[in-house]
Order: sequence, then C-alpha cells, then structure tokens
Amino acid sequence: MNLVWNLDELFKSNEDFYQEITVVKNKLNNIQKYKNLELDENTLFALLNEKWQIKKQANNILVYGSLMYYKNIKDEECIKLKADAENFISQVNLGLNFIDLKLINLGQNKVNDFIKKNSQLNVYKLALNNLFRMQEHIQNDNTTSKIKKNINEINSQLNLYNNMLRDINYGKIEIDGELIEITSANLAKFLASRDREIRKKVYLTVNQKFQNHEQDFAQILNLIFDYRTKNAELEKYNSVLEKVLFEENIDAKIIDSLIKAVNNNLNLIQNYLKIKADLLKIDTPHLYDFSVPLDNNLKIKYTFEDAIEIIKNALKPLGSEYLEVVNTLLDGHIDAIPNENKHQSITFSWHTYSFMNFRGAYGDLKNMIHELGHIVNYYLSKKNLPFIYEDSTVFVGETASIINEILLNKYLYENAQSKDEKIFYLSKEIENYFTSVFKQTMYTEFENNLYNIKSTGDLTPNLLSTEYSKLIKKYYGNAIIYDNESYIEWTRLGHLFRWSYYPYKYATGLIIASVIVNSLLNDKTLSKEQYLKFLSSGSSLYSLDLLKMLNIDLTNPNIISNGFKVLENDIKILDKILH
Repeated sequence: MNLVWNLDELFKSNEDFYQEITVVKNKLNNIQKYKNLELDENTLFALLNEKWQIKKQANNILVYGSLMYYKNIKDEECIKLKADAENFISQVNLGLNFIDLKLINLGQNKVNDFIKKNSQLNVYKLALNNLFRMQEHIQNDNTTSKIKKNINEINSQLNLYNNMLRDINYGKIEIDGELIEITSANLAKFLASRDREIRKKVYLTVNQKFQNHEQDFAQILNLIFDYRTKNAELEKYNSVLEKVLFEENIDAKIIDSLIKAVNNNLNLIQNYLKIKADLLKIDTPHLYDFSVPLDNNLKIKYTFEDAIEIIKNALKPLGSEYLEVVNTLLDGHIDAIPNENKHQSITFSWHTYSFMNFRGAYGDLKNMIHELGHIVNYYLSKKNLPFIYEDSTVFVGETASIINEILLNKYLYENAQSKDEKIFYLSKEIENYFTSVFKQTMYTEFENNLYNIKSTGDLTPNLLSTEYSKLIKKYYGNAIIYDNESYIEWTRLGHLFRWSYYPYKYATGLIIASVIVNSLLNDKTLSKEQYLKFLSSGSSLYSLDLLKMLNIDLTNPNIISNGFKVLENDIKILDKILH
C-alpha cells in the first residue's frame, strides 16, 4: 500500500497542469460562439456537453493545484499552483455564466420540448429542472455584480479573521516548573490532560486570550452576517437559512425537527456527562473536564499496518465489492504519512483523494476510515455517472463517512481485550454523538438565534456571550459549574464565520448513519446492494430523494428521533459495564 498521493490520473507534472489551463482557455473562448446562436435540441445538447467538459477539466485543475499546495505549503511553486488554479476557476465560472441566463430566457417549456425531441438531453434533465427551480433566484448581471462584491467583502473579512487566528497568542502555562507555550497544535492535548489543573489553566488562559479580541471578532461576524443577509435578499430569499436549504432542496422543517428531537433527548447526553464526571471522580465538573478521554491511560497506538487491517475488518459488513474499492484507494489516494512540508492541522477529502497526518492515535484511525468513506462514495459515483453528478452534496456525503466510523467503533468494541478497552471504545461512540449531534445542533440553534437577533440590531460581544451562555446551560445541564470564560467560546466557532448553516449536516449525518447501520446489521431491512447503489448515485437525485433509496424520509420526525436509539443503548451498556 502506498499511503502517499499518486496524482498521475490528474496530471503527471506541473507542466501538464499549465498546458491543460491553456487547452481549457481555448475551449472557454470557443464556447462563447453560442452567446448569439439560436438554440435547438441539437445545439443545446452540444452546448451542454462542451460546458460540462470544460467544468470537468477545470475541476481537475483546481483539485490538482490545491492538493499540491496542501502537500507542500512552504513551497513557492505549490503556493502559485493553488493561486493559479483558483484564479482560473473564477474565469471559467464567469465565462460560462451566460449559459444559465440564455436557458432561462429560452424558458422551461421550450427546453422541455427540446428534451422530448432529443432523448440524449435526458442526462441533463435534473440539472435543467434544478436551474428552472432556482430561476427566480438567478439574477441579472447588475445584481450578480452586487452579489459578487458582497462575496468579496465576506472573503475580505474572512482573511482578517484567519489572520487574527494565525496571530493570536494562546499564552503560556507552567507545567512541572517549566513555562510551556500553548499553540493550536498542542491545545487539544492539554485540554485532554488527566491533570485537572493543567486543563483548567489551558482552558481559561486560551479563552481569556480570545476574550481580549472579542470586539474584533464581533465586528467581523457582524459584517459577514450583514453581507450574507444582503445577498439572500438580492437573490430573493426571505432569509439566509432559506437560501442555504433551497439550494440543496432541503425541507426547512428538518432543521426544526432536528432541534426539537435533540432538545427532547438532552437528558441522554447529560446522563452520560454525569457518568463521565463520576468516572473521573469529579464532584463539581466544569466544561474543561469533558475533553478527557475515558481511556484509563491505555495509550493505544496503531501502526499503518494495524490501521489498514482494522479498517478492512471493520468494513467487512459492507461486502466484498466495497472492500475492493477500499483496496484500490489505499494505494495512491490517501496521503497519510506525516511530513513537515504538509499542512499540519487539517484532514479532508476531495475527488478520490484524502489528506491527513497519521501518527498512530485513535483519532488518526477514525479520520482514515472516515475519509475513506468520502472517497469510496466519490469513486463509485465517478465510475457510474457523468461528471455533472459525480459529487455528492455535503448533506448526504457525510453519511458515507460516518457509517464507516460507526462500523469501526463496533468492530473495536467487539474485539476489545479488556474492560478498559470496552469502556474506551464505547465512550468514543457516545462522544461522537456528543460532538456531532448535540454540539452541532447547539451551534445550529445558536446561529439561528443570531440571525433573528441581527434582524433588529448589531451583535455585540455582550449579546453574543449572553446568547451562548443560555444555550450551553440548556444543553449541558444544571450539574455543571460554568466559568465566565465559557461564554466567550463563540469566538472560537470557526464555522460560524466561514460558512452558513453548516453544522446541522454533521448532526443529521450521524443520525442518518445510525439508522442505516441498524437497518443493515440488526433489522436487516436494508441490503448491501441498496447501500452501494446509494453510494454510486452521487447527486443524480436531490438529497432527500437519495435518502429514500435507503428507506429514510427525513421529513418524518420519527426518523430523527429513532437515531437516538443507538446512543440510548450505548449509554445503558456503558452503565452496565461500570456497575
């Protein structure tokens, strides 16, 4: 197995990369001939073929340039590759913009008539229907330029935000008589320390450092929310939430159902936090106590060979066809070997490639099987579909990766050699619910509240902290001691600044994955073949319709509620092991 990237299927060299940019530029110039051409069923088919071929080639350019950068962040040539790729993709999008407007001017009835006359157009039917579904939100050039200007302003604020994060001093703490500097790289380790005084010092020190910049964070967030709201209005949406959900054709009541279901099950996670505090022998827990793993200092480490064997065994329930794809992707599609030239703090998947630094911890093993879920999903869709539908939406894309996580934990728990190991792996699955469902729903509820508040005035640091304090007290419960420094944690919620309404997708992803695993392994109401068909379907259907292939109707509130059965059972088992 070669756990470094082989990017030859994209480009064999940087020279090939730049040659491809020239090729696509020529195609982009050539496609402009359609601007003033009257379309019929045949010219429309030719136009769409050319458009999506350009987008496919441009996507390869963007993927290659970006991957090369993350693998070599200190290399000037790789920095330039990424910048050149991003600039070029903007040119491509701008150059193709006329096509959607031309089709809208043509009208849906006329386009549907063309589809009847030329059956080859059926491959584009979903995309064309979606275009007309979005029609009222696609604006003229004048409005589009205003939207782009606002997006540039958002990006400008994000640059300020990223620079603040880069430059912020986390402070120092004394450990065993030595002053240790806290950094983004060692923060998680210190917060998970079994020494309570260390994690307390780190938690309070870091939050205080962020509190020193709360005015700047609030100002950036205000401006970002302003520009997002303006863009939603320019695109004729009633709210930012409506815009985000409409783009993926997600029913708005799913958000309400999620928040309601989580609020109805807060007792489960609060019960777990009490069990955890008891295990740690803490009578008066603070928020900084809950990052400590229930590992009883096991210090479990995995070699690359261990990790690959565990992953293959854990994924056996998905069948031999799935494992064949895993074997293919473990060779040249995962860049996992630590290297000082690589980006150190992120893990991601793009196209059929995953990026991480595997250092042998449980988290690294979990990341590897999670990212494999993403690239298997893309690989199967790419194999079975035209480029236009290769990539899954984020909403359903997380399902494939989280199912893998659940199967990993199930395998490790069932093969644990001791009580302490069983507690460790069981607690990891429960913690996954805690971080992916409860906390992400809390963040979604927080963002929802902020937009409501923003409609009547500015988000001041005091208001942001007050609103955050209400939510953490509701979610974590009354058995916790809340430090004032806890209320400033909104400054560290990166998703709030970078994306609109993103966290709910993690929450629904885990709930959906739990239901699917239960259907596959326990109830036997879902077959491996059905699941593989789902993974091979990319975005060839809307997200909610894709889930119906797995017998999941997310508009049914019972589905979301059923997702908590796994958590409830895990907590019962943990309690039984301990007593």
